[in-house]
Order: sequence, then structure tokens, then C-alpha cells
Amino acid sequence: SQIYQESKFDPGANSWAGAEGLMQMMPATAESLGVKNPTDPKESIRGGATYLNQIYNQFTQVPDSLNRIKLSLAAYNCGYGHVRDAQRLAEKKGLDPNIWTDNVEPMLLDLSLPKHYNKPFIKYGYVRGSEPVKYIDKIFERYEHYKAFIAVE
Repeated sequence: SQIYQESKFDPGANSWAGAEGLMQMMPATAESLGVKNPTDPKESIRGGATYLNQIYNQFTQVPDSLNRIKLSLAAYNCGYGHVRDAQRLAEKKGLDPNIWTDNVEPMLLDLSLPKHYNKPFIKYGYVRGSEPVKYIDKIFERYEHYKAFIAVE
């Protein structure tokens, strides 16, 4: 579901920001992961899975696996620093920074507004928060559709 959301299964896909391949990795990220050709499906999937795993391992403080996955996917989409900023904003508002829905998710949306991203404890500033929010919604909606058609044992 994530690969479809990233590239519509097109190994030659390119984003407006310069991301490439099935997993839409930025050139610096691909290079750091040893991905020489991001349009090669095997390299792209290996690199993207490794990167997602690295991000997932940064959220060890999140006890619930579903929330940890959603926070990791958000970070894959907009950057770990922006998600951490949203978690800090959630904490300041008395919300649980380890819960995506109704806690971190709306804070990520708030980080598109100057009154939030200009706060002194926000390190990474502005983010188009609607993108990772929609990204996660679409991935999980599609995943539910996939489960309806594929028998999981």
C-alpha cells in the first residue's frame, strides 16, 4: 500500500521534490542507503524498507505498534524532525505524543501555520502537514481493501 501511495507502482516515478523510484527516495537518502539506481525496483524496495525500519527504530518510546507504524510512515513522508516537532506540540497541549489519531495528527496539521511553527520549541519549522495526514489515511484505507481481497492466514 505504501509503494502504491508513493509511486503508483511506477519504478520510474519522479516527484516535484526530486524523489525517485517505487519508494520515492530523495537522492541524499538513497545515497546514504547505498541505493545506486532508485529506479531499479529491487534497490528501491530494499532501500525504502531499510529507511522505514530505521525510522521505526527511532520511535521505541511508542508502546502501541499501530501508532508506531503511523508515526513512522508520517516521518517517511515529511521527515522525522517534523513528526518530533508535532509530538512536542502535542505534549505542550496536554496530548499524548505517542498516539497518532486525535493527538499528533492534528499537531502536524497545525505546523503549517506560523503561530505554531514559529514557537521556540519547534526545531524544523513549517511542514505541509496535510500531506502526511492524507498519506497515512490513504495507505491504511487501501490496506483495508487489500485485506478484503487477499486471504491472510
